[in-house]
Amino acid sequence: MRKPVLDWNGSTDGMKEPSAPLAKLAFPTSVDAQLPDIQRTRRQFLGYGLPAACVALAPRSVLAAPKAPLWTVKKGGKRIYVLGETLPRPVDWRAPEIVALLERCGRLWTETNQIYRRPGGELIKQFGMSTSPSSLELLSPEQLARLKTAMALTAVSMNDLAGARPWLIGATIEDAGYRAAGLTGKSANAVLSARATEIGVPVSSEFEVKDDVFAWFAGMTPKQEAQFLCYAVDGALLGREGSERISTEWLAGRQTAAADFVDHERRDYPELYAKLTVERNRAWVPRFETMLNAPKPTLVVVGLYHLVGPESMLVQLRRAGFEVI
Repeated sequence: MRKPVLDWNGSTDGMKEPSAPLAKLAFPTSVDAQLPDIQRTRRQFLGYGLPAACVALAPRSVLAAPKAPLWTVKKGGKRIYVLGETLPRPVDWRAPEIVALLERCGRLWTETNQIYRRPGGELIKQFGMSTSPSSLELLSPEQLARLKTAMALTAVSMNDLAGARPWLIGATIEDAGYRAAGLTGKSANAVLSARATEIGVPVSSEFEVKDDVFAWFAGMTPKQEAQFLCYAVDGALLGREGSERISTEWLAGRQTAAADFVDHERRDYPELYAKLTVERNRAWVPRFETMLNAPKPTLVVVGLYHLVGPESMLVQLRRAGFEVI
């Protein structure tokens, strides 16, 4: 599977209204607002211009990334390849040169996989439901209005989610948004994992099984859950056009739009940013150290948002003495 911060004078103790750049994206703030055309607009962040302050924060090498979203990480004469995959797209991922690279590697690393130890229903009951007061109480009236609009756009019913924790509501809206927009093509992760299985290349994942993903979400604080829900709503209201803008620019070697979204997360949802982005990026460094012991190179596939921003995976690797090119 995914922060500072404009002061907000409400009573929700830390939940922030989106700071200035988001206003340019014209979020619907009323349940009665006209809903965008679901075929033209759907998911994540429109590519508005990157403010100068954000450019200063972004690592130079990330802003000047290679034409293909592929980096080579070196240390001690060994190399590891890092592929940044796009957001979900309407077409299957296809890059024969990356598949050929995988075939020369000794292992594939991904964020997640489709392995379950327990049935999904059991996991939802244990980790996604609660009888405690909901973190939705941390949302402002405007945030609640946007939530209702996003649910209408994605055909998600709150009645079907009675008792669900905010993180589960957010994840449901996110997935439903992709489906409603037709962003259902196979990802790089899916294509490469299938090919690795075909040719006998071992596959490892940050989250060993899906059960671990559920447990990770369940470990969120109430504030992090509320922020994740708002983060998912932001994406659902931005639509297909915004998602495709980020993905196509990323594939062309332009990281501005992706960096914008990560900076929005960093500013507006700081507690979520710490868990969803910073902690996970830092946790990859020991894995890379272990990869150096392998006789063949490793190919790592992660989402594009892990590869931009002041605390990106690439920044963490440089701090640990890796050369990133």
